[in-house]
Amino acid sequence: HTVVGAGKAEGSIDAGNMLKPLLARGELHCIGATTMDEYRKYIEKDAALERRFQPVLVDEPTAENTISILRGLRERYELHHGVRIQDAAMVSAAILSDRYISDRFLPDKAIDLIDEAAAKLRTEMESMPEELETLERRLMQLEIEREALRKEKDLASQSRLQALEKEVAEIRTERDALRAQWEAEKNTVGGLSLLREELERTRLEMDQAQRNYDLNKVAEYQYGKIPALEQKLRAAEERLGGEAKLIKEEVTPEEVAEVVSRWTGIPLSRLLEGAKEKLLRLDDILHKRVIGQTEAVQAVTDAGIRDRSGLIDP
Repeated sequence: HTVVGAGKAEGSIDAGNMLKPLLARGELHCIGATTMDEYRKYIEKDAALERRFQPVLVDEPTAENTISILRGLRERYELHHGVRIQDAAMVSAAILSDRYISDRFLPDKAIDLIDEAAAKLRTEMESMPEELETLERRLMQLEIEREALRKEKDLASQSRLQALEKEVAEIRTERDALRAQWEAEKNTVGGLSLLREELERTRLEMDQAQRNYDLNKVAEYQYGKIPALEQKLRAAEERLGGEAKLIKEEVTPEEVAEVVSRWTGIPLSRLLEGAKEKLLRLDDILHKRVIGQTEAVQAVTDAGIRDRSGLIDP
């Protein structure tokens, strides 16, 4: 639709009219994408241009199709953000966006959910962990108090100073251990990112070799370099996953639900609650809205449970 009317001025023709002869003679093969509103506004009004195209309606993908699309994009987003994305997070993004975000379309809204959740996690990875930051603040507070007590000469202050010195030493030891763990995890995560980048680069080189029909190089990549890199990546991920982690480098359904909650204002607990849990407490939910209709509420609840369980009245 951006071609129609582009460059039009008095005494000249626009880009759409310049394309018509080329399209009619078959010299130009063109595929365009537009929305139904813009198709009706720009293309449909120009009958000569419209008949040179064959409209193909592309419907919004279902949640199941969106999950497949997200799985195809998974490696690119993992590489871009330097994090891992759980398969459950992609399923959650497709389902929650389809259910709660009504002003946008799939797969765009589900992709944006994954992108924002991964970006948020990456930002947290670059920041100091909350446990370490709490210790740093506590240590600073105690050191300020210690310096003030050193100026006092009374017995109570000297006694408090001795206890404070002991507490400062303990917190500093704990802080140093946490900092060392954090630095080690940061290095491991950085190594994971480098391995993912190298794996992606190797796959691109293999694709280029396939296009060039260089079968020796394809075999070298497919059966040598790529399996070795994948094995190294799995070993590094298992090593990081086996530790008590300060850095979280995996996008889970909880991170996706947090983004949806922030976009929509729906409480996080309601988003994470499954359909089964909602159905089991349906009577409590209805009683809050319907007052004095105990039997009717119970009948509706029983009917809903029977329907979901597949039972029917014989």
